[in-house]
Parts: sequence; structure tokens; C-alpha cells
Amino acid sequence: GAQIVVAAGSRVLVYDATDGDLVHSLKGHKDSVFCVAYSKHGKRFASGSADKNVIIWTHVAEGVLKYNHSDSIQCLDYNPVTQQLASGTAVDLGLWSPEQKSVAKHRVNSKILCMSWTADGLHLALGLFNGHVSIRDKFGSEKAEVVRSAPIWCLQWTPMPPKTDPMDVLVVGCWD
Repeated sequence: GAQIVVAAGSRVLVYDATDGDLVHSLKGHKDSVFCVAYSKHGKRFASGSADKNVIIWTHVAEGVLKYNHSDSIQCLDYNPVTQQLASGTAVDLGLWSPEQKSVAKHRVNSKILCMSWTADGLHLALGLFNGHVSIRDKFGSEKAEVVRSAPIWCLQWTPMPPKTDPMDVLVVGCWD
């Protein structure tokens, strides 16, 4: 990509990936920014903050949409196919897409620590503080759950399943 997006304090910093120069220092959040995510098509990115807000920015650093949750935003991830944005907090999962005017929110039973979409954009895995992995469809409905006893600090679906074995594989970190 041509840009590097960084969460730094209450700002979002955008750097030129070629020379490392600061291009934009974006204001919009009133508290620490915990997460950023770039859409696969490169036309927008999002930031989530302790101020309970998600801001969607254009690639030229214009804030085009802001929506809120009832708790701090812990993680964000763009669907690689539909450009749907998932946002996670301690109490809910938010799903926003460019075609809809509102954010669909789904309650969760523990803080969402991490999330990852499958390469085909059909499923979203949530890593929860209570040790559960929740597999959701693109509409937010839970389809499967794996239960362990320690927080799920990181997880990631295979970026592109091999053609010889097109099965999605989910890698999960820290089940101890």
C-alpha cells in the first residue's frame, strides 16, 4: 500500500509508506485510539477509540461517517469481499456496510479481543476474553463456538486457502 495508518493517543496518523513522511494527523476522537483497519480495496479505513466511537475515513483522510457503541472499541476488521466493517467492544459486535444507514449490533457475553474474516467474507471469528471463539456469519448470527478457559488474544483465518485443500483454517493464539 501507499499509506501506513497508526493509532497514536487520540489521533490517527497517516504516513507515506515510501518515505515515512507524516501525511496527515487526524483529529476526531476524544480519547485513546485502540485500533485501526484498512479496507481491502484501499478506499477507506476506520479507527476505533476509548471514546466509544468508530470513524470511517476516506483514503484522502476525510472523516465520512461516525458511529458509536456503548463501550470502548477494542478491535475492527473489514470484510475482504463486501467492505462490511466489524467493530468489537466488551458488550457487542457492530456490523456496518456502505449500503446500510444503520449499524447492526449483536450482544456478546464477553469482551471481544480480536476478530478475523474468512477470505470469502462469509464468516467472522471473534476471540473473547472468557476464552471462547465465536464464529459468526456475515449477518452477525453465531454459527459455532469453541470453548476454552483462557482469553483469546489473537486469531486469524488463512488469508487464501490453497486450491488443493480449500478448507478455511483458523489459527488461535494463547489458549493456556
